[in-house]
Amino acid sequence: MIVDFLTLYNVLPFVSREVLFISRLLNIDPSLLDTLSKFKFHFIIALSAKSSIKELKILHKMAISGVVSSYRLSQDLGIPSATTWRLLKKLCKEGYAHREDKGFSITPKGLFILYKSTRDEKIKKMVIKKLKDIWGYDGEVEDISHIFDDIIKLMDNNKIEIKNVCFNYPASVVGFLLPFSTELSDGTKKVLAYYITKTFPTVAITPFCKAVVSFDERGIPYGIAVNCRKDGLKLNHYCETIQKMFLKKDLTELE
Repeated sequence: MIVDFLTLYNVLPFVSREVLFISRLLNIDPSLLDTLSKFKFHFIIALSAKSSIKELKILHKMAISGVVSSYRLSQDLGIPSATTWRLLKKLCKEGYAHREDKGFSITPKGLFILYKSTRDEKIKKMVIKKLKDIWGYDGEVEDISHIFDDIIKLMDNNKIEIKNVCFNYPASVVGFLLPFSTELSDGTKKVLAYYITKTFPTVAITPFCKAVVSFDERGIPYGIAVNCRKDGLKLNHYCETIQKMFLKKDLTELE
């Protein structure tokens, strides 16, 4: 029996479950069907990877150029215009790009994906500098990379999903990462402390120190975030000065 390519293609999705049944109907070797099924799977993966590369090229171009039209992206990157338009719509839907009046621009979430997907240090530095400017962060450019690296680590450990993280506002990222504070690097804690002291009401601990103060489960006051000339930017910080200001009982009674 002669089986054309279309017939094989249509039956391949069922090979994993019913390879023997189909092979009997078509009178062909089950091993051939199994081999073709694997080929189809790898072919689909290859197409997906190729599309991802094009998407990253588009994100990279937008990160460099700012707002750019679909036509310009197609011309500069050598991607067919229909494909460029389709990929831009996909990137916008996933929150990695934003449609403007005169074209498309990369979003903070798109910057993160670009950072995560490249090993090129120049691109990484460009991305974190761009996000530093968007977020209005006064510290070092490298500080932003600590946040990205920790988010990637949490993703790799299946503790968070990228779709749940809003990168548009630093306060959103702070609120999302705060429950994982014990797993974060000191660099990330520094950035979180910076934004917490910028966003929420602070108490002047000394003329050179301010803190967002709370109480732990034992009733001991501590700084959720502290910006201090002596200790720097700290997260979940305990210090004697804060305790003296807020604690009415003897500390020994609470231990």
